[in-house]
Parts: sequence; C-alpha cells; structure tokens
Amino acid sequence: MDEANLAAMFGLLDVVGQGHITPAQYREALKTLGLSTEDLQLGDDVNITLDVFKEEQSARK
Repeated sequence: MDEANLAAMFGLLDVVGQGHITPAQYREALKTLGLSTEDLQLGDDVNITLDVFKEEQSARK
C-alpha cells in the first residue's frame, strides 16, 4: 500500500483528528480488514501516530 493510501486509511481511523489512534483502535481496524493482530508489538499505553502506522504497515509486508 502506498503512502497516500496509508495516510487516507489512518485518517479514517483518526476520526477526531487528534493525530494519533490507540492500539485498541488499530487492532480493531486490522481485524475488520481481516488481518492478524498476533504479531503486534504495541503496548496499550502507546498512541499510534501516522509515522508509526506507516512503519507497522511496512513491517507487515
């Protein structure tokens, strides 16, 4: 997925426009897309920014 698509997807998840999403939101989005959440290395106390989101998606390839 290219950067524009990743940014658009992140924007859909960040509905309030805070610039970050929670790990719970991220996990739910992955499940909704039919993707595994087993290998996630994110703690529940971390907010996921667009940059982290892009890194995580790049690592999933």
